[in-house]
Amino acid sequence: MRPVIIYPPTIDWDLLHQRPQQLFKSLSELGSICIFCNRNLQKSYSNGIFRIKSNLMLSNGLSFNATVKWARATYPSHPIVAYFTYPLQIKEILSAKVDLTIFDSVDEPVGEFSNWQLGYTDAVHQADIVIATARSLVDRAQSMIEEEVHFLPNGCDYEHFKIAQTPLYVEDMPFTQGKPIIGYIGAIAPWLDAPLINTMARCLPNYEFIFIGALLGQRWAAFPSSNMHYLRHKNYSELPRYLSNFSYCLIPFKITDMTKGVNPIKYWEYLASGIPILSTPLPEVHPEYVTTISEDMFPGYAPKPSIRNRDDRINLARDNSWTDRAYKLADIIRGKLECG
Repeated sequence: MRPVIIYPPTIDWDLLHQRPQQLFKSLSELGSICIFCNRNLQKSYSNGIFRIKSNLMLSNGLSFNATVKWARATYPSHPIVAYFTYPLQIKEILSAKVDLTIFDSVDEPVGEFSNWQLGYTDAVHQADIVIATARSLVDRAQSMIEEEVHFLPNGCDYEHFKIAQTPLYVEDMPFTQGKPIIGYIGAIAPWLDAPLINTMARCLPNYEFIFIGALLGQRWAAFPSSNMHYLRHKNYSELPRYLSNFSYCLIPFKITDMTKGVNPIKYWEYLASGIPILSTPLPEVHPEYVTTISEDMFPGYAPKPSIRNRDDRINLARDNSWTDRAYKLADIIRGKLECG
């Protein structure tokens, strides 16, 4: 029996294409009925249930409980599954009395996410299935429960990002004047290593540095060097076009207890382009596929490709698609429903 999988209101569907959106798109293509509770803060949709594809729906402006009631009435013989990433929602989810709960541990409940600790333990203990994006997150959850915690890292929307393998024209980058670009795509967030970024831009004046993404947890961000350019948030459909113009992709995260549990989606998207990647030494980023950087390497450092070549990067991205991740999650759900 096909499950109806519901994600409670957390983020807007169209704001960022994060793990929940990617998994729901892939799970729906594999036959699961997926309902994403859309906060609809952008007022992009009318309130109510809106069908995107045959098995994928948005529940706009409705609570999780209201969405569960609608799903039970619409699909009376199907098991209702709650999939959630925000641990503080555990009480609301349990009150809805769904048939199966899945807690997806996507960030360490420390640092910028320390408030998650209030519900994290309950989420791990009370969910029927616990999955995690990083090995440190698996270890954290596994230390609390006897049941298996499933390792399910992030994946790649390969078909979307593979077009970045060929340079494409972008109108709003005339300032580069043919200079190579070191580019970052993602949230402009507190976990970015600003001193490292500023040092790189100052020490590499022959490169232009481009930053694309929404400001997260801050109203503004400083880009002090003349070769640093903030292009703001871009639609998901536009990202491969910008990415295709990079000479190097950048993952400039601080190394903290929080980021040690980060499996960056941008890592997989960058890989799909085949473009070399410069990254701080994050545990979930394989060092052979990136060039590791740190502030103490400057001045005197010039960017260089990783040990693995372009084809290796592309193949790794292709072999780690969101469809592959969805297959594994669907098998986990199926096994749990069958065993009870």
